Amino acid sequence: MSRIRSAIVLSDLHLGRKMSYLYTKDERFEKNSQALQGLLSELGPQNEVILLGDFLELAIGSLDEVYQDTREFFSFLAETGPYERIVFIPGNHDHHFWRELVEEVFINERLRRGSHPPGHHKYPRCFVDMRFSSADSDPASPIVLTEVWPDNKPMPEIVVKYPHHFVSIPSNEGKDKHYLFTHGHFLEDLFKPVNYIIQPAHLEELEAFNNFWLESFDYHIWHAGRLSNFIWKFVQSFQRWGAKDNPEMENMIDEIFRQLREKGYLSWLSACVLKRFMMGKIKRISWNENSGLYKAAVDEKLIRSIEDYIGRYIVSRYQKGRAKDLDLPADSDIPMPFTFVFGHTHIPIQDEDMERSRAVVNSKVYPLLNTGGWLRTDGPGIAGGENAGVLVINETGAFWKSLSGQLE
Repeated sequence: MSRIRSAIVLSDLHLGRKMSYLYTKDERFEKNSQALQGLLSELGPQNEVILLGDFLELAIGSLDEVYQDTREFFSFLAETGPYERIVFIPGNHDHHFWRELVEEVFINERLRRGSHPPGHHKYPRCFVDMRFSSADSDPASPIVLTEVWPDNKPMPEIVVKYPHHFVSIPSNEGKDKHYLFTHGHFLEDLFKPVNYIIQPAHLEELEAFNNFWLESFDYHIWHAGRLSNFIWKFVQSFQRWGAKDNPEMENMIDEIFRQLREKGYLSWLSACVLKRFMMGKIKRISWNENSGLYKAAVDEKLIRSIEDYIGRYIVSRYQKGRAKDLDLPADSDIPMPFTFVFGHTHIPIQDEDMERSRAVVNSKVYPLLNTGGWLRTDGPGIAGGENAGVLVINETGAFWKSLSGQLE
């Protein structure tokens, strides 16, 4: 836990994705980056810039474009501030960045130094609550993000940690306020399918059980050549036509069943029956490219999920006496309650919703904040940055600075 005086928080920039407002190959990039740069200049120096997940589009994006967009983002970030520290907490779309960094440190580097990597029972714990910093005196592995910071600009400390970042900020009321940051993909059932088979007992198991799904769904599938192209074409057909009366989708499903019949896996009759069943299921899917992941910033289902996550994986874990069992760095409690800050849903909690958004765990109230999103599909139809902006946290509290109407 760190104690700071100010922070700005952004999430879901999806750098490297064509639908991102900050996609450098789009002719609108200059205007959009100037709008964000102007806002950051207005906000001034900060202790931390917190990048709360899906900062890098490592799933759908081309890797060369991901790092080109990151280089551009860092170039105008370097013109604002200054900032003491950039803290990057990966989400589901850049989870692979975290996995590679952890494996480099806990396996490759240990082997290079002549020691042994951790056993399979302890290794899943290496995936949570670790911290890697560019300021480490003897880093086991350099953080590649330092390589895309402008050479001619002073570089702040760059920290990568997962899945949580916890800070305390003094308030004008005379006492510290506490904030826990996490991307939020584990709030959604889609990203924890193994939970239906075995309920994780603690955070390490939640990550270990569902890690293969995160890596497959939001990295490997999208970097699988012709298979990736096929899946992407399928997704785009939904965007163009929806689920009903979709000729592109029907042609692709016809091709799947043709392959199954030719290889002898299905008889003609079985293929027809299964195809009809699949088409019926697919056409039940409601697709609206402007709907985002949720219809509101916070609804009852999301609040229940947040309460379960806080109670099961945070409150019951960060307690005095459990540190030794869970390989935590210190035998101490984290202050509770805290404000729970998440992204992932792409819908910011703002204005009067900030006062109403609460989760209750063990009779304690946990205020909720969300950091919005930077994809053109997030808005209600105009795609002018309705959900894009910056969450600011300092001694006066937390407030949302929107870029609605300033982006194209």
